[in-house]
Amino acid sequence: MTVEQLATLATFGSVWAVLAVGHNLADHVFGQSDHQAANKGAPTTEDVAAGASPRRGWAAWDGAVHHAFETVSAIVIAR
Repeated sequence: MTVEQLATLATFGSVWAVLAVGHNLADHVFGQSDHQAANKGAPTTEDVAAGASPRRGWAAWDGAVHHAFETVSAIVIAR
């Protein structure tokens, strides 16, 4: 294994670890509300046939993403 390959693996591993921790903190600690988590799933085929929008969960997902982004941004700016 060359030094370049080892550096690539080390970079990938460290970036993956940081992103995994960030994702878990954002989803499970302070990034999304229980309401957002419960409502961001797609509707079932039966729900859509009954008149529900096929994009029903998008607003909750968008809210969770924006909340997490704002929280992380506030932490970074505060440092």
